[in-house]
Amino acid sequence: MLVSFRPCSPKDHATLLKFVIAYYRFDKIPFHRKSLEQGLHTLLRNLSQGKAWLMESHKKPVGYAIVTYNFDLEYGGVEALLTDLYVEKRYRDKGIGSLALYEIEDFCRERGIRAIELQVQHHNKSAATFYRKAGFRILPRKVLLLEVRSEEVARAHRATASKRR
Repeated sequence: MLVSFRPCSPKDHATLLKFVIAYYRFDKIPFHRKSLEQGLHTLLRNLSQGKAWLMESHKKPVGYAIVTYNFDLEYGGVEALLTDLYVEKRYRDKGIGSLALYEIEDFCRERGIRAIELQVQHHNKSAATFYRKAGFRILPRKVLLLEVRSEEVARAHRATASKRR
């Protein structure tokens, strides 16, 4: 199957948003549409934040990938975070996802990025298998997340924490 992998620009916002929503629904990732719209707007206009690509077959979008950046001393500086890789159901198992990973790895190598990190939902066994076959390994640590709270909530939390000392 002939597939091209092209960088996204701000004009791809609507197409990319449709794919992101489809992916989040498929993988049961909770989301707020406004947050997705805002995040895509920022990403597509700020190359220092990362890069998005559309995968196309005969100029028809069939999937997308998004890489953002993180700084980690463990890997000598910048590492890539493959935040999204999605291929429409009828185009899966045709090598498109593997092609995307090769393109992303080339992109990272050309920029001196030595590691690509990603997260897989616990229930998505096929994605975990796909990434393991591609050379990704499971790290011996857990991912933890703190969503930055409003100043008011953080202040109340600090006050409660200081009373416990």
